[in-house]
This record gives sequence, C-alpha cells and structure tokens, in this order.
Amino acid sequence: MVKDIHEIKDCPDCGSSNIIYNDRKQQVICKDCGLIFEPLAPKEEKKFEKAHGMK
Repeated sequence: MVKDIHEIKDCPDCGSSNIIYNDRKQQVICKDCGLIFEPLAPKEEKKFEKAHGMK
C-alpha cells in the first residue's frame, strides 16, 4: 500500500518518470500517458485486489 504519493517515482501504467504530484488531491499524474493515480484506502485496496485476482 502506498502511504505517501511521493514514494511513487514512475507511472504505474506506462513506467514513465515524467510525473507530477498534486498534493492537494493526493494524486500522481503522468505527463506522458495522462494516468491519474490515487492511492486507495486499505479497505478499497483489498476489494480491488480481490476483484482482480491479486490475492
């Protein structure tokens, strides 16, 4: 689980390091592919992992 968005150094989708941080919204935005990444709350992360066969 990501506790601090600044732990993310590369885009989770395309792997680019051309990312910016939106501290107000707790988002990481990739300037190459446009992905907007927001960490999930622990309960929501477990639901996501279960739905995608990750656990």
